[in-house]
Parts: sequence; structure tokens; C-alpha cells
Amino acid sequence: MRQSHGHLRIGGLGPLSSPGIPRAGRELLDGMRLATRHINDAGGVSDRTLELIFEDTSGLPAAGLAAVARLRQQGVHALAGEYHSVVANSILDEVEHQGLPFVCASATFDEITSRRLSRVFRLAPPQSYGWRSYASYIVSAGVSHVLAVMENSQYWKAGAGVMESRLNESGIPFTRLEIDSKGGVVEAIERARASMSKLREPYMLLLLVGYPENLRSVLDQLRLQRLVTPSLILGDPAGRTIFEDWWEVAGADAAGIPFLAYEQPRKLTERGESAARDFEREYGREPSFVALEGYDSMLVLEAGIKAAGSIDPADVCYALRHTETKGTRGTIRFSTEPQGVVHQQWRWAPTCVVAFQHAYQHFSESDVLWEAELSKDKFHTKEERPG
Repeated sequence: MRQSHGHLRIGGLGPLSSPGIPRAGRELLDGMRLATRHINDAGGVSDRTLELIFEDTSGLPAAGLAAVARLRQQGVHALAGEYHSVVANSILDEVEHQGLPFVCASATFDEITSRRLSRVFRLAPPQSYGWRSYASYIVSAGVSHVLAVMENSQYWKAGAGVMESRLNESGIPFTRLEIDSKGGVVEAIERARASMSKLREPYMLLLLVGYPENLRSVLDQLRLQRLVTPSLILGDPAGRTIFEDWWEVAGADAAGIPFLAYEQPRKLTERGESAARDFEREYGREPSFVALEGYDSMLVLEAGIKAAGSIDPADVCYALRHTETKGTRGTIRFSTEPQGVVHQQWRWAPTCVVAFQHAYQHFSESDVLWEAELSKDKFHTKEERPG
């Protein structure tokens, strides 16, 4: 293993190629790269220059494991990033085995923190919190019935289960329209059309499909069958709407789709506003909340290493558990509960449901439809929920 001299090396992880979502990886990379420059301009970390080494995970577990191995060979002192939950979840055993601190920036699977691993910290809320929040928005919007056109994957199934549970509490039916290998997207949308003809308005169709191709196919079929009407609300809880190429994939008819965001428009911290201005100047676009998650992951590691006064992984992890960080979207502290999903988890990043009202609108100009912090709906871990 190659050793570093005078540098503090952070291994970044994210999808920069298909079948992952390259736009998500680019947001993470650019956010982390900007934070690295800001930290170094301010003197580095404990008199050491911060160096970011970013590896492509391609949205695939095997590629994620290979990326971690390459970063380890390059002598990194900590890991940060990743967008795809299936990738983040697949590398945890190796991260724990290597003993490196890992700040998971964007992946949301509950298992990432509910496994309660000592080296793993997370910024993004778990799926059971975020998707329950989205379901609470649906209840508040007066939707009569929710249909979900969905692929057969662990991520979509987990999200659908969270939403169905919350909607059932309020008496709102939830229907799955799974895309199978035989009928594909066309057959799933045919079933959606048959269901819609019997429903009271308004109803919602959730787009629980891969991006960009299956999402593009679903939206094309909806237009072809003339199902995009005022009666139908399209929903994207996974929040791909935030990415720059959304309008190329979804088209202008996709304006108004509510999506889940871990940033409140126009409510960044002072540090966040400064970072956003520099990001737009540097990269020519407004940072998404995914970019801010990447930026914050570097701030958290900087604070932890400074508090530890050491690059020893155990010392850094101890410091992360006990150190607050002024981030771009709020004060980050990692909470731990005796059991359940809240383990070395930021509880909670700003969580809201927002929508763009026209194509290529800036996130800072989007409409907030629902805020988790203002809701009376309570989140419980599986262990806390009343039986």
C-alpha cells in the first residue's frame, strides 16, 4: 500500500458511468472537490493538505467493492460519498474490515445505519424517514389512491413498503404495477390506465423506475395513451427531478412533479450560501442537495480529524460521534439510539417535498409543498413503532 506524505487523502465514491446515474456522481464529485479547495485555502487539516481521490462505482456493487480496494491501495485515510443505496450497502463489510471511517453522503437504505457498524456515519436520512415524509405529503394533498409503476428491485420495494404502510394509516389505497420481463413498461401502463378509469380524482402515479431509460419509457407511454391529465399527479420520491438532465429525460410535461429533497429552498446556512455561490461560479450551475451532501461529507471529516488530533481511524470515528459541524444545510451531529436505524446518523437533514413549475427552473425558486419539520406526523424506527 502506497503511503501519503504531507497529504490527508479522502477516498470519494460515486457513479460516474452507467448503469449508475452519472449526474448524481458528478454532483457528489463537484461538491467534494469544491469543499477540498475551500479547506485547503483555509490552511488544510491540521497542517496537512487535503487530497480527494474519487473513484467511479458505476451504480454496481462489484464496481463499488473494486473502487474501495483501489482507494485503499492509494493510502486513503477515510471514505466519503456514494449515491446508490445498493452500492453503499454492498461495501459496508469491507469498510468495516479495513477500519476506515466512511461518511455516507447520499445513500438511504435503512440497513446502512441499522446494521450499527462502528465505522459508518450517514448524512442523508434513511429511506424509512424520507419516504414516510413523502407519503405524509400525499395524505395532506388529498390524493384518493396511489398507484406505483415499479421495477423489481430492493430499493423500490423497500420504498414502496414504507409508503404503503403510511398511506394505509390514513385509509389511502396503494396499488403496485410491477414491470415484468414479459409485458414490460407497456403492459404496466395498460394496467395503470385500467385502474385510473375507476378511481376518484385526484390520484397519483409514482415513478419507481430506473433513470433515465425506464423513466423515459414510462413517461412516453403515459403521453401516448393520453393519461397525463389534471386528474393525475405524477410523483418521484427518489428525487431525480433535481438533476440537470431531468428535462431532457422527462420533457416539459413533467413540470409540477413533487419530489423529495434534503434541502429547503432559500434556507441554506451562511456557509451554504457561500458554497453555493462558489459552486455556481466554478461549475456554471446551481448545486443540488446531492452536491451539498458531498460538500458536507468533507466538512464532517475535516472537523472529525481536527477534533481527534490524529488520523488514527478509531480516534477519528470517536471524534465524529462527539463533534458538531456547521454544514451547508444545518448543524450536523451524529445521533445514536439504543436500537434501530438512528445510529451515527444525522437526525435529520432538512427534508421537504418540492416541485418545479416550469422547465429548467432553479431549485432555489421551486415551490415547497410540504416540510417534515412542520408536520405532526412522527417518525418511528421499526423497533419504536407501536405494535
